[in-house]
Amino acid sequence: MRDNQSILIVEDAKENVDVLVELLKEYDLITALDGKTAIEILKEEEVDLILLDIMMPEMDGYEVCSTIKKDRRISHIPIIFLSALNNHEDIQKGFEIGAVDYVTKPFNPSELLSRVHTHLRLRSYEKNLEKKVKQETTKNSLKQQIIHQQSKQAALGELLMHITHQWKQPLKFLGTINLQHQEKLEKNIEITKDELLADSKKSSDLINFMSETVDTFKDFYAPCNKESSFFLTNAVNDVIAISDATLEHENIKIVLHSHETEKTFANENEFTQVILSLFANAKDIFKLRQIQDPTITVDIQNSKLTISDNAKGIDVSIINDIFQPFISTTDSSGVGLHIAKEIIEKNGGVISVYNSDIGSVFTIEFLTWTD
Repeated sequence: MRDNQSILIVEDAKENVDVLVELLKEYDLITALDGKTAIEILKEEEVDLILLDIMMPEMDGYEVCSTIKKDRRISHIPIIFLSALNNHEDIQKGFEIGAVDYVTKPFNPSELLSRVHTHLRLRSYEKNLEKKVKQETTKNSLKQQIIHQQSKQAALGELLMHITHQWKQPLKFLGTINLQHQEKLEKNIEITKDELLADSKKSSDLINFMSETVDTFKDFYAPCNKESSFFLTNAVNDVIAISDATLEHENIKIVLHSHETEKTFANENEFTQVILSLFANAKDIFKLRQIQDPTITVDIQNSKLTISDNAKGIDVSIINDIFQPFISTTDSSGVGLHIAKEIIEKNGGVISVYNSDIGSVFTIEFLTWTD
């Protein structure tokens, strides 16, 4: 037990104070001869236990105890009542307003010391637990910050990859136009005005397409905290449009079945980020396992969506923990599915996964929204 644990003695009879001070001299002791002084002391001093007399003038022990328990800053301090009153009603009243124990006068030294030791030990355990909880909370907060930072980095990587695939063909066409002009100039072949105008128009169209692509990605990835009613099918089609060049590059087929007649109420922007993450997860598994004819199937009912693949499923040793941070079926950081779960649950939904005969099946379900 710590030597510097502190006890506040609130007792109006000085002779009783002297007895208590002698009995409890191993602790840091603070004394008060009335309730108002005790309350003022508690505003300034850190106290581990209060020994509180009931029968005091002006402000009795019951009133002092009630005042302490109403103050969030000091309500945690255990209170032992001291009183010559020993009938059942008085004891019951003390417990009802927040006391943890009751010692009658005249004091039995062994009994008093035993009860003080017990409650100080409990208070010490409680403070240690509070400290550990605070430390773990801080650790978890830092861990969550790291997870979200890694998720942002992963999303940026996905963004750059999709832009690269979207731009690959236009850049190839622009390169071809430039090479054709260069060859003609090197061979002194005349380039007519009509050819230049036509090529300029092609180049301008391609550059505009690339510029529009950047704007589309910017709008798609822009953070938005607004919830609204929307059709899941439209949101999924937006994701497919954004990632179609990447899917084509990886030879991944998307099959979409929709039987949706009612809207869903959630954050559409966040929902599309989750779908994009699930597509990216499937893409990585297809590539890792060299799946032939990789296919993602999306089935949409009202406020419910399933995304399944033919990538042979999730390893049974990790499937129950797949939404935990840093759990991954590939060499990635393993934060995508954890963030996806956070987002879906924040929007009032549920995400789950199981293995079918040919691959994994992710299910997302929200509350139904009707206009």
